[in-house]
Amino acid sequence: MTLASKITVLRIISIPFFVIALVEHHLLLAQVIFSLSVFSDALDGAIARLRGERTPLGAFLDPLADKLLLVVTYIVFSSLGWIPLWVFVAVISRDLLIILGWTVVYILTHNSKIQPRPLSKLTTALQMAFAIARLFDVPDPYYHLLLHLMIAATILSAADYIWIGNKRLGALE
Repeated sequence: MTLASKITVLRIISIPFFVIALVEHHLLLAQVIFSLSVFSDALDGAIARLRGERTPLGAFLDPLADKLLLVVTYIVFSSLGWIPLWVFVAVISRDLLIILGWTVVYILTHNSKIQPRPLSKLTTALQMAFAIARLFDVPDPYYHLLLHLMIAATILSAADYIWIGNKRLGALE
């Protein structure tokens, strides 16, 4: 296992500790764990590129770690009443749509390759930034600006994946 993949695995392992810290009202610890997780997301990608260690395992684990961290974060934020339910639904619906769409495309084409889209990367970054803004209690108008940018990117990204999925399935006809 490469160094980058080890960092990614550590990010996945840190998720339950983040949840416990947040639920137990250890905000500083939750802030540190989440911030380190976001930093490690950038770090593992940089290490993989610099060391020429891009692997299929890393290509699978990195987005999985991002999804797990963000889904769990938004579930906890929603359960604590830190975000409105509609924000949770928008974020989770996009991820479910991507998973369902990938499954349908895979079943019909036997092709499991999924390329990260630029808009998807932006959406992930904005979802992480909004989570940081919520964790660190960023004041208005920055908080709401970030919220609206994140929701717009989330919706546009979902639409982008639907368009790409339709293109792939249309190639079968």
